[in-house]
Amino acid sequence: MVKVYGKDGREEIFDGKQVEADLTAVGLPARMAEEVAERLGARVQDGWTADKIRDETDIELRHLQEAIDKAHTCYKGATPMGDHNVGEKRIACESDNSIDVQPRSETKVECRNVDA
Repeated sequence: MVKVYGKDGREEIFDGKQVEADLTAVGLPARMAEEVAERLGARVQDGWTADKIRDETDIELRHLQEAIDKAHTCYKGATPMGDHNVGEKRIACESDNSIDVQPRSETKVECRNVDA
């Protein structure tokens, strides 16, 4: 049990489900909200304030966005998308995760140019 401080300064038990609910309330898809809450729950420490939790949630959202952007770059390199096409280069996307072995939070996507 990790004890954190709420907005009003009261000590309370960290609840990842509350983070998840807050994220879905602002429009993040439920699966992504769950992912961010899980990642945050693995890192949260005793004594964090609501502001610190919000800052760390923002960091997790940025990490998620970076992974999405990287996957999108691989995808658009493999599939021409008008002005966003990377030209005649083929791009291979490799993933180091195996769905059966690693949790979603460990997913990493690597892109490499296979024509070079």
